[in-house]
Amino acid sequence: MDRLTQTTLKNQRKGAIGYMIKTYVIDTNVLIQAPYALECFEDNHLVLPLVVLEELDGLKKAEGEKAFTKVKVTKKRKIVLKKKARGRRYQYKVRAYRTKKKVIYGKFGKKVETMTAKDSISTIKNFLTTAITPVGSTMYIWGGGWNKEDTGAGKDGVLIGLNPNWRNFCGKQKASYNYRRHRYQFGAGLDCSGFVGWSIYNIMKTKNGKPGHGYVMKASKMASFAKYGWGTYKSAAGIKDFKAGDVMSSSTHVYIVVGSCQDGSVVLVHSSPAGVRLSGTPNRQGKAGSEAVRLAKAYMKKYYPSWYRRYPSCGRGMSYLTDYAQFRWTTGKGSVLDDPDLYQNKAAKEILQDLYDKK
Repeated sequence: MDRLTQTTLKNQRKGAIGYMIKTYVIDTNVLIQAPYALECFEDNHLVLPLVVLEELDGLKKAEGEKAFTKVKVTKKRKIVLKKKARGRRYQYKVRAYRTKKKVIYGKFGKKVETMTAKDSISTIKNFLTTAITPVGSTMYIWGGGWNKEDTGAGKDGVLIGLNPNWRNFCGKQKASYNYRRHRYQFGAGLDCSGFVGWSIYNIMKTKNGKPGHGYVMKASKMASFAKYGWGTYKSAAGIKDFKAGDVMSSSTHVYIVVGSCQDGSVVLVHSSPAGVRLSGTPNRQGKAGSEAVRLAKAYMKKYYPSWYRRYPSCGRGMSYLTDYAQFRWTTGKGSVLDDPDLYQNKAAKEILQDLYDKK
């Protein structure tokens, strides 16, 4: 029944003899699926329970440019959106605030979009979104993310969100930064294993953890997440391709694949001196000026200009394609991560555009 017919019936019934006034209790789902529903109950009484108003205030399904998910005011640098429907795309906006005598809000940022996992804990897109959060603002610290015993995750390795000290320390460094002078300066940044372990912890957990209980381990063991049943493992000799979210590990380093390019080069995100950054590998023929390197340079220069002026290098060696074992997330029903955005089937250029340019 269309809305015109409903309006006609409403006008006819108003004059009917013995017209009975009824009371309807409206559920949240009714208003989400049919926002015009309030106009369809004629002259009957409508009841909106307080819980419905609270739910509507906390969640607006994003179908228009002005729609956003409203979250509670928080001082945390990462906001965990809870109790959202699985397999649904949400859009939201965030604004900063400061408190003196009263709360003073800044302007809303650009619209951000995310799709919740349908049958999993998180998604490949959320994994990469998390991984690029410290890019350009976190220095490479030998031992960063580890505990003092150097046996597993430290406080930063099980921290939800960014440690503000990372950015503060980064802002004080010059182009001559030498990580050897800051070994084990805990709380100042992350090393390669600390960065990947922190990224995984932030998609698996929602609360700060206890040191020693995270996912920080030796770089050579990082591809062994397959033993948890999260995905598959391939030795360096058996690797045929690179897909978004792959964790690549060698005896000395570990990185996360953002995506591959047509020329066989790979865009990656990692913590390597001077710090957390986007980088690109050579192409299949070993050419340094690959598509991946050009993409990494373009995005570092555009979105992290202060970092790029100090540390412009974005190229990596051929060993990044040949000497690393590979962990690949299994996605789909019953898996830890889902891939509703189809990132594992997309090229690096398309993924970077979605992660950055569409915000």
